[in-house]
Amino acid sequence: MGSYDVCLNGLRRARAKGFQTSLIYTVSRANLEELPAMGPIVAELGVGRFFIQVLGLRGKAALSGCDPDEPDIQQVAPSEWLAQVPAAAEAIARRGVRAIYPKVFLAAGEKFECAGLVADNYFVFPNGRVYRCPLCEDYPVHSLEFRDDRLVETPRLNEGDFFRLHIAEGCVMNALVQPGDLFGANAKAPYRIACCLLKEEILPH
Repeated sequence: MGSYDVCLNGLRRARAKGFQTSLIYTVSRANLEELPAMGPIVAELGVGRFFIQVLGLRGKAALSGCDPDEPDIQQVAPSEWLAQVPAAAEAIARRGVRAIYPKVFLAAGEKFECAGLVADNYFVFPNGRVYRCPLCEDYPVHSLEFRDDRLVETPRLNEGDFFRLHIAEGCVMNALVQPGDLFGANAKAPYRIACCLLKEEILPH
């Protein structure tokens, strides 16, 4: 039995035992066209929350270069994401399922916000490091840590300092983790990268 069937059977068993269930769908070019078909499936399975995730989209993560509309075989172009994901989330919400997805791309007039400044998220690791942003987790730039069972601030420079920087590309941490010119030779950025922790949510209706 493949992993797809295992996941579906697990969801059915969980619902049969009275558990609330959620489902995460990671979008890539390999499965973007199948996203609309998930609506009937999650409704039939009784899933209460459907979260659409996105594969990395920029910088050195892109084998084809720095043009966001010419991604590699796995990455979804901004035009594809904007055309398909919000519409799919809306359709799923109309089936009575709470739909959540990251904004990813901000248009010129949209405000950029960083969850490190406007939300309380904590990612706690066994080594005592506590991060506010999941993009920082592979680097020793944690802004908090546990010492003698107390949560204390770490010395500068750390992720908290980076959150306050303002760049044309939007998310500073995304630019640091995946360096590269997102917009190539374009004088004006057509998109900015939104904070991955701040989500769009469509309630069932």
